[in-house]
Amino acid sequence: MTEPADRAWDAAAQLVALTGEAVRLARLADGVRLRFRAPSLTGESHLELLRILGESDSFGHEHRSDGSGDLWATYSGAGTPHSRRCGAPSRP
Repeated sequence: MTEPADRAWDAAAQLVALTGEAVRLARLADGVRLRFRAPSLTGESHLELLRILGESDSFGHEHRSDGSGDLWATYSGAGTPHSRRCGAPSRP
């Protein structure tokens, strides 16, 4: 099984390439969570976003009263990196 941090970095790189949005990664007690602004995607791009999120251990969304929102995904396990913000993720 791949380490959660590796899986999260791979997903972050794919999400940046797909959406152009910055992806924030944060260490959790048992893994890594990534969060990014919910993009407006349609068709194949929307399906690709769901495929990427579906490879996480869990994912969801948070909506704000102003209509904006974030998507998040978690990757569980040990050995995760410290919190960082990524515009174009690079390996530590």
